[in-house]
Amino acid sequence: MKAKLEDNNPFRYGCVVEDSFYCPRPLLERQLAGFVRSGQNVVIHGERRMGKTSLINAVVRGLRGWRMLYVDLLHVQTVGDVCRRIVSSVRNLERKATIFEKALKLLPRLRPVMKIDPASGEVGFALDARAAEDPYAVEEVLDMLSKVAGNGRTVVVFDEFQDICNLADAQTMLALMRGRIQFQGDIPYVFTGSVRSRMVELFDNPDSAFYKSALTLCVGEIEQDSFAKFLLARFASGRRRVSDETVRAIMDTVANVPGDVQQLCEAIWGVTAGSVGPEDIETALQVVFMREGDKFESFCERLSPVQFKLLMGIARIGGREIQSRAFLDEAGIGNAASARKAAIRLCELRYVYLFHGEYRFSSMFFRAWLLRRDY
Repeated sequence: MKAKLEDNNPFRYGCVVEDSFYCPRPLLERQLAGFVRSGQNVVIHGERRMGKTSLINAVVRGLRGWRMLYVDLLHVQTVGDVCRRIVSSVRNLERKATIFEKALKLLPRLRPVMKIDPASGEVGFALDARAAEDPYAVEEVLDMLSKVAGNGRTVVVFDEFQDICNLADAQTMLALMRGRIQFQGDIPYVFTGSVRSRMVELFDNPDSAFYKSALTLCVGEIEQDSFAKFLLARFASGRRRVSDETVRAIMDTVANVPGDVQQLCEAIWGVTAGSVGPEDIETALQVVFMREGDKFESFCERLSPVQFKLLMGIARIGGREIQSRAFLDEAGIGNAASARKAAIRLCELRYVYLFHGEYRFSSMFFRAWLLRRDY
């Protein structure tokens, strides 16, 4: 039996949100749409869970005749990883086996083999493992991408682009990629990343191959008034009564990070019926902790004593002056050098990030969980 509308949870997180689940961002949407129409390459800055991919998806869906070729580069470690991710994205874009087969023929260096699962009919492929580890293979892959994307209005999105820096041949790869992309003027490329400092280094450092190769668009928190109206409407769609003050408290609990707000609202929906009050926020947080507590425990187990002290200090005191005497004494850290070294490690693990001189938690739920533990 189909559930009634009011029984369906109107909040989604951890995925690309569309249609009524997406909170419109008119100014950013107009800017990005203008860049795409003009064929301008764009670099989008923004921390995790700020809604960068959902924004891009909404813009492309709103442009008649356009489509998106999305390449996720999160945690790529080798040249082969990059090549396979790009080819896989082309396969996802061109679902017809005949079209994909023609695309693979543009990769002679990689000696690709197309495979079709007899049970599901899914189209797959295999690349020559040794050839795929040659940095110059990416030129061939990008040429193939250009042939496919150039046949129509296609936006190419490289998500978590900063992880290219993980490669042993990162500088060579970046130079080769820039060399190809700069001649593909009919294809708008969008580069996104959740590690702002590394994205800035890639696109704003004169020594980088991608220096000034794209216009910058910053995606941060959604403007509070419009986000609050959106959340109120989502609760109302399921006949839930909630005050403006409660919605503001929900947003404040997770620092107005769009993905975290949606996650908290999803949990609140599951523990309420009829009306929602401030007291339901803590109950919903406990639901989130039950779901993610094991993960947070494993996060802590990876840390040295000094790193954990710094993390707790940032959670309790804030992350603006971690080398000050007052912070070090409160956190129980002996000296500024130790704090600085620990901060580097916490950023590498992506537990925190540096924003305008302040260390902030990548997950506000992790911070809230830490503050409620008996440490």
